[in-house]
Amino acid sequence: MKCSLDCIPCLLRQTLRSARFSKSSDPEGLLREVMTVLMRLSWDATPMELGFEVYRVIRERLGDPYAEAKRRSNEFALKLLPRLKEIVQFSGDPLETAVRIAIAGNVVDYGALDEFSVEETVERALKAEPGIYHFEELRRDLERAETVLYFLDNAGEVVFDRLLVETIISVLGPKRFVFVARSVPFINDVTPREVREIGLTNAPGSEVRGMKCGSLSEYRDFTRTMEEWMEEADVVISKGQGNYELLSEYKGIYFLLTVKCQVVADYLGAKVGDVVILRGRGRR
Repeated sequence: MKCSLDCIPCLLRQTLRSARFSKSSDPEGLLREVMTVLMRLSWDATPMELGFEVYRVIRERLGDPYAEAKRRSNEFALKLLPRLKEIVQFSGDPLETAVRIAIAGNVVDYGALDEFSVEETVERALKAEPGIYHFEELRRDLERAETVLYFLDNAGEVVFDRLLVETIISVLGPKRFVFVARSVPFINDVTPREVREIGLTNAPGSEVRGMKCGSLSEYRDFTRTMEEWMEEADVVISKGQGNYELLSEYKGIYFLLTVKCQVVADYLGAKVGDVVILRGRGRR
């Protein structure tokens, strides 16, 4: 998915939000530096790729401004987990319910949204008529899979991913999960350390790997390794809108997301707020 002109002011809004979130003493300096970086870059890239350069600057100036917010998000989601497990357990189709709950967790996003309610979104996701819904294809492929490559997204949301993984194993039998998380802080996305802390790698044979994204050049050097990981997996799951922006050109990936902006809605042929389960039909 190529960058839209609307993505540029969005990245600047994210920059200003990060500065204010961290109570930076020089938000103008940060904003000017990010603007300079964006002016130097080709915009013939995905929004996430441009974001890797934007957040390189943010990290250099602010460190990890969302570290405490990520911790609180994980704690909050873990408190919800027993109730969510009950919802899954007593539903007519535990796997489908767990998938929908995992998508609902995608609202925990400080990049795309200013305000969100996890509880309201879970309730809506369980009842909503999805915009794109390739769930039965996902179920079929998971039934046959031995290895699942799972691209993770946000803190808080990762607890909902844990519920989905536990449900897949419970309903369909043991699988080997390979989780991919950002190698460095990027908005409120999880890093490998945080993935281990919430117990997502407890399943036998599971592991977490880092997506190298400290800069645009680092990510592009890493893509061949990432593609090898995809080739080795029986099923590839990608969580979140950002990962969809980054990976939409790849075939066969299952994208699980909540649509959060009009640019992505138009690209998908969906509406903002839609629940989406899409089996990617990209060119690569």
